[in-house]
Amino acid sequence: MNNLKAPVRKLLKSELVWLGENMCRHGHTYLEHYSCFLSEKPSTSPMAEKIGVFDIETTGLKANYSHMLSWCMKEHNADTIHEDLITKREVRDKDDRRIIKSAVKEIQKYDRIVTFYGMRFDVPYVRTRALRHKLDFPRYRDLYHTDVYFLCRSKFALHSNRLASVCQFFGIEAKNHPMTPDLWESAGAGHQESLDVVLTHCQEDVCATDEVFNMLLDHMMISKRSI
Repeated sequence: MNNLKAPVRKLLKSELVWLGENMCRHGHTYLEHYSCFLSEKPSTSPMAEKIGVFDIETTGLKANYSHMLSWCMKEHNADTIHEDLITKREVRDKDDRRIIKSAVKEIQKYDRIVTFYGMRFDVPYVRTRALRHKLDFPRYRDLYHTDVYFLCRSKFALHSNRLASVCQFFGIEAKNHPMTPDLWESAGAGHQESLDVVLTHCQEDVCATDEVFNMLLDHMMISKRSI
């Protein structure tokens, strides 16, 4: 893995100097061990990505037959979680434009988002609802996307690659507030206590996803796959 060479022709002089002056955990410069730079992602680097762990909760799986209930964005390796929750009035009107707008605005603050099955659900869902509401969604190569679900499927040999199964096997705290059909139905009807549980569930998912992502960093290559 440490044979990966730094893309020196694409880097600024200041970036090359930083890579040559700072050390990885093995005692080599990041210029020598560029793979360590990609996996360790030192926050002091001039090339450091701003990474957010993203998750949404909705009333259904298809964006043309449902609407968003909540979203959470956890700052990678930090305790800070940004979030939004639909209001009872918006549920009544089936109007998620405001919460979709706030989700898109949050996504645009990052260089990379990390999700769990977000490549197939969260990102297409938000994109579909955003375009429906005539909102600007990040375009191709505006930011990068890492989907932890597919990493788990390729790196592990588990009976199930669901987030709950991965976390249970590796001893990661997750899903202390599991969802039930009755709770989803109540939240979709605007019951405030149920909506609050949906948001808590969303918070727990981004925390668990961030832990799984960290566990996998030494076993993966950070890709430049676009959102």
